Amino acid sequence: MADGGSRRAAPRGASDTAEPLPAIRERVLVVDDFLPAELAEAMRADIDAHFADPQQHKPDTHQVWNYWFVPELYAYLRTQPEKVIGEPRVRAFHDHLRGWSLMTLGLGGVTWPYLSLYVPGCRQNLHNDSVNGRFGFVFSLTRNERRTIGGETIVHREGDPFRALSARPGAGGDFYESIAPRFNRLVIFDDRLPHAVERIEGSMDPREGRFVLHGHISEQGPAAAGALPPAAAVEPARAAIHAFTAAHFIDGYQGLISVQLDILPDGSVADCRLLLDRVIHPDARDTRWPGLARTLVAQLAAARFPAADGPTRLMLPIVFGSPVG
Repeated sequence: MADGGSRRAAPRGASDTAEPLPAIRERVLVVDDFLPAELAEAMRADIDAHFADPQQHKPDTHQVWNYWFVPELYAYLRTQPEKVIGEPRVRAFHDHLRGWSLMTLGLGGVTWPYLSLYVPGCRQNLHNDSVNGRFGFVFSLTRNERRTIGGETIVHREGDPFRALSARPGAGGDFYESIAPRFNRLVIFDDRLPHAVERIEGSMDPREGRFVLHGHISEQGPAAAGALPPAAAVEPARAAIHAFTAAHFIDGYQGLISVQLDILPDGSVADCRLLLDRVIHPDARDTRWPGLARTLVAQLAAARFPAADGPTRLMLPIVFGSPVG
């Protein structure tokens, strides 16, 4: 698969009237102004209040930060976010992210986030999280105007840089994408890719540091909404998937796609859209997957579902290769 690039994204929803967006194939998605401004500002106000009046800090309210140091890998502070930010606000963020993920990626499994703080000297070295999730998420509550530098999320590009750059010099952006921790910015990236966080330098005031909520997104099984009971909506789709895998050689493919099916009351499929495609093959020369994905979507579109009293929408993640977790 060629380098999937990145996309500036926005939520998808059932009320969208524009042409459907093409399937997401990018390795990185960046969503600015992710939360309603008043919620994001209130979350940041809770952080600032936590660090105000240091002479009044007490063990039961402020001995909450774990300095997470792993040699040659991690050095930063983290905690459960509800110890610093009001729990209803953290839950509102989590609910908003889960709804966005389900509608945009077709994935409903969103971990409860950590809140992490990076002060000067803190960083993450290169690593990946192939078994922790399909995507990592990083939501920034960092000030745009701050007395520190660094804290960018670094995500490596796909492909073989040695061969791609064998005949010309390369540096920086030829190897990775660097995404600044802007306030109220959500970054989503393929967990299989090497990623890191740039070292923070500057003021030791913690309020000037990098604050992020972060965790992982993965499949949580099919999700059905509408007239059909979930089991009745899922069974014909599973039969179509089994027929596809029985008819085509798919060994070696790894990753997932997610599909949205809009099912009419008579059981026919009105629309079948590929939302997400992050399936790869270890052999970069393999070119069969786009055709196979189109075939699978066509077989799902032709599936017949039980009749019901109204329409049903089915969000269907389909995994190839190893599960996560």
